[in-house]
Amino acid sequence: MARRAVHKVGADGVETPGTITDFVTAQIRNRIVLGALGPGAKVPVYELADELGVSRVPLREAVRQLEAECLVDNLPRRGTVVRPLSAHDLQDAFVILQAIEPIAARRAAESDDGTISASMRRWLDEMQELADKRVPQVSEAMLHAHREFHFALFRAAGEGVLQRHLCMLWNTCERYVMNSLPNHERQTAAAREHADLARCIQEGDPEGAAAVLRRHLEASLAGALDYLAGQGAQSAPSPS
Repeated sequence: MARRAVHKVGADGVETPGTITDFVTAQIRNRIVLGALGPGAKVPVYELADELGVSRVPLREAVRQLEAECLVDNLPRRGTVVRPLSAHDLQDAFVILQAIEPIAARRAAESDDGTISASMRRWLDEMQELADKRVPQVSEAMLHAHREFHFALFRAAGEGVLQRHLCMLWNTCERYVMNSLPNHERQTAAAREHADLARCIQEGDPEGAAAVLRRHLEASLAGALDYLAGQGAQSAPSPS
């Protein structure tokens, strides 16, 4: 029997329980990001309900959330399938991220809440420890640490529309970004960008933090597009 809730990590590093739907959504999302459910694959909704020990109601709610994140599509006569890799989706998501994520970076650097930088440092250290242990970049442990590093920054935006949209856009981009990081050169550069971002926020440098973040987003997009090119999905059409 699967556990009935997911634990969310707050900016102070304290875990709090989420809902059953949060848990189910995270389980399916992780399978998509890590490739267990590949582009075009049918999402076995009923089988997952049995496997995770939940009713079909949270499964349906999870599918709606993942559809909003452009990770799945509901197609006539096929049901729920993983959305194809799409350079159009990726570029659109990054255009919006480049416009709004620096706002969160500035707020984090301007905040006198030391838990923000402390949480970012915690997950930065975790990523380094995993790398030192040669844990693959495309793994659940690395995925969790990388996600929580960025979500600690998003929490600095405060509860509301900005944080919600940042998290949704990150979830849209995550499968592209994580799969581009096994490139050793990009992996090394990303680690340096993460460290620079955490340092600027800790030092209370909003413009420095925003500038580092813009460079990080530009490099992440370029790396993700290179990954797409290698997959032959530079202009994969969206399903109709």
